[in-house]
Order: sequence, then C-alpha cells, then structure tokens
Amino acid sequence: MSFIEAQIDRVVGPTHHFGGLGVGNVASKMHAGQASNPQAAAFQGLDKMRLVAGLGVPQLILPPQPRPDFHLLTAFGYRGTPAEILQNVLDDDPSVLSAAASCSAMWTANAATVTPSCDSDQGTLMMTVANLSASLHRSIEATVTRKELGRLFNTGVEVRDALPGGASMRDEGAANHMRLSSPDGQFGVNVFVHGDGQPEPHLHWPRQTLATGKAIARGHGLKENDVFHLKQHPDAIDAGAFHNDVVAMSHQDLLIHHESAFAPESRSEMSRLQSRFQEVVERPLRVLSIASDELTLEDAINTYFFNSQVISTSNSGKTSWSILCPVQVQRHTGANQLIQRLCAEDVFDAVHFVDLGQSMDGGGGPACLRLRVPISKHKLVRLAESAFWTETLDSDLRDIISDRYPRKLQLADLADAEICQQALETQRLLSERLGHTANQL
Repeated sequence: MSFIEAQIDRVVGPTHHFGGLGVGNVASKMHAGQASNPQAAAFQGLDKMRLVAGLGVPQLILPPQPRPDFHLLTAFGYRGTPAEILQNVLDDDPSVLSAAASCSAMWTANAATVTPSCDSDQGTLMMTVANLSASLHRSIEATVTRKELGRLFNTGVEVRDALPGGASMRDEGAANHMRLSSPDGQFGVNVFVHGDGQPEPHLHWPRQTLATGKAIARGHGLKENDVFHLKQHPDAIDAGAFHNDVVAMSHQDLLIHHESAFAPESRSEMSRLQSRFQEVVERPLRVLSIASDELTLEDAINTYFFNSQVISTSNSGKTSWSILCPVQVQRHTGANQLIQRLCAEDVFDAVHFVDLGQSMDGGGGPACLRLRVPISKHKLVRLAESAFWTETLDSDLRDIISDRYPRKLQLADLADAEICQQALETQRLLSERLGHTANQL
C-alpha cells in the first residue's frame, strides 16, 4: 500500500493583524503594531495552495476560525454589548484583544501531530490536536481544530483531543515532528523534537517538551524502536527558532538541517536514527547539515530557508521533487546560492519562490502554513470533495475575500464592533463554502 502526502492549509482570516504575540518569534516581535493587509494575506495563501495543487499534490483547505473570540473575552470577565466589550478590552489590555482576534490558526503546521496508519499498532491514521498552551492566542485554537479535523476525516481516522496543558506538556504540533520514510511512505520512522532540558536557552521559553513527544508516540501506538527524540540547540531557540521547522526540513529519505539545529546531546540519537532508518527502509537516510559559513543561523531564520515546503509527485513512473521557498530566499545572496547548489546537485528538481509577505512578517513561511497528512489512496478518495482545492472553489473564495476583507488593519481597528461583526459574518460565509457550518463547529 502506498501513501500520499496531502497538504492542509487554512484560509487566512479577515482579522489578520500583527500583534507581536509569538513567544521567541523574531519576525512577530519585529513587525508588532504595523498595519496588516488581511486581503493580501488571504490571497497569498491561496496562491500557494494553487501552486501546490497545480503540481499534482492533494491540497485541502480549512476555513478561518471565528475571530474575535468573544468566549475568551467574556471568560476574562468583560460584559456588555460587543462594542462595549471590545473597547474595554482595548483600554484595559490590548494584548488580550489581539489574542482574541488572532489569525494564528493560519499556521496549520501547529494544528496537530499526524502519523499514518502503517506506523501505528492500531492500523489507523492518528492525529493528536496540539494544545498550543505556551501562548494565550494559540491555546484557544484547539477546540475548533479538533472539530474541524474530526469532520474532515470522519471515518477510519482517530483524531485525538489535545493533551492536557501545563508547562511540562507544551505541544506545538507537526512543526516539531518529522516523519522520514520510503518513497511510497509505507515504511518510516518518527522524530520528535523538543527544546526543554539542560542546557536551557537563556532568552526564550522552549515551546515543545520531551514529555509531550513521548506521550504522543505512546498514544499513536508507535513502535519504540522507530521513535526518536532530538533536542533543539538552545542557541537556535534563542536566535528565534521557536519551532524545529525554522531550522530543519524533511521529506521521505531526506533531512536537511542547520548545523546549529540540534544540541550536541542529540548526536547519539541522530546516529541511532540513521542506523534504524537503514534497517527499516533499506536505504540510507540522506542527512545534509548546512554549515554556518554557508548560511548563518541568523540568516536562516531571517529568510526562513528551512521553512521551505518540499513536495514530490510521480508522473509516468518518474518522481519529481519541488521545493517552495519564500521570496526572501531568492533575495538573499547566501540563501539563494544554497538552494541553487542543492538543485544543481539534484537534491531538488525544481524551486518555486513564493511571496508570503504577510505570513512571513508574522513569523511563518511556506511550511508553517501547511499540515502534512500521509494518507492511503483509498482513504483520500473518501474525503469530502468540498475540502479539496479546485479552480471553482478558489474563485469563489477569492470573490468573498475581495468583497469583504479589509486591505489595512491595525489593532485599534479591532475595537470597532462593526468591523468585527463583518469579520465574523465573512468567516461564516467562507466556512459554509468549504462545507463547514456553525452547528458542526
């Protein structure tokens, strides 16, 4: 049985703004307070989905989550009309208003951790929704995400609730998980990356823990010998690599990482990973470590080189590998030379540069915007047709976005009840077009 790696992206919501809420996220902090363009953000995301679908990869779409989240605001004790609540929150604590209106669910790599049925002793595609408990604005996503994924994968898939929160169980989903596999996806191993444990970073709080990785592996019924736990280098976290996918990328039998991605303590685990991969897949794992003298850690984070999206397609028996890089990679001399070298060495067959300026300014590149789902062909065809990208769906979504999304938005605008009501109505329209209804969510 062969497995296809479907991609799930979410439409960026109409309250997309730069609140600077990302813990340890350099781009998020750098652009805090600047005016955003929600319409451009949504179009940029759809442009990437169109490119992926055009390359022959199954592309699924989720709607924006409802924002502002008035449940959060009333839970904080705010009362009155929507206009009164919004203004009072803005006056008392703008960060709470920003959290309630955040569109951070757009970065679906953090939605869940996914392992295919062939890896689980239960023989089932497994998903554990991320609790995202390290940040207030992200912790409110899990409940809706659980319902959305449960609806999308309504048969033959186990969608597990988020792990209980707390400092020791911080979980940021697939951004800290890598599945390395055979080309057909049938044989593979799972790598969980954590940031806690000695030595700790000095500047930023690690957003993924070792205990979380172990809990998910147990819950998914993964074989102990085929599970590996690598520790992020504290220097990478302090430099702004708040997730592993900011300094490492993987696809099938390929792992590319910055030389400062993993702590020295993980060397033995990396060696065990390479040995076990050879046994399971019967081919060597290609591990490419990018030296700092070719691309510094700072430049890797500023360009999001390692947050590029790798996909592969087969046509007439020939497999082609493509990489989608942010335009920042193209504009940076060192990063551009690196990707051109990898293409010249046949690591990738083609490179596509994508403009995701609105997402990048918030701290997320191409890989942040998608959740990978290794799924068998017979399960894939059973998914609702309304969830897949098509030209017709794309056109309908763009019409709604063009008519109803603001082109400029700042945090203070979110205290306007009319703007927020328009946003919630727009999110409802998008959800209905994608086959989601309020009573289902």
